[in-house]
Amino acid sequence: MSRRQKTGEKSKTRPRFVKQDQVAIMRIECAGVICLEPFKSMPQMGRFTLRDENRTIAIGKVLKLVE
Repeated sequence: MSRRQKTGEKSKTRPRFVKQDQVAIMRIECAGVICLEPFKSMPQMGRFTLRDENRTIAIGKVLKLVE
């Protein structure tokens, strides 16, 4: 689910890619073990940064953890 930047409305279809300056709710699955907490309970452990070849490709907040 992504939102349009200017209008703030939700898109009806799932986007294949999220462009720069867009906001999206995503589900991320990790191959290894990482330490995360929901942002509401512990803000310091509830933020994440995704990097690829020394480039930041995403930053965000952990809203919910699924075991």
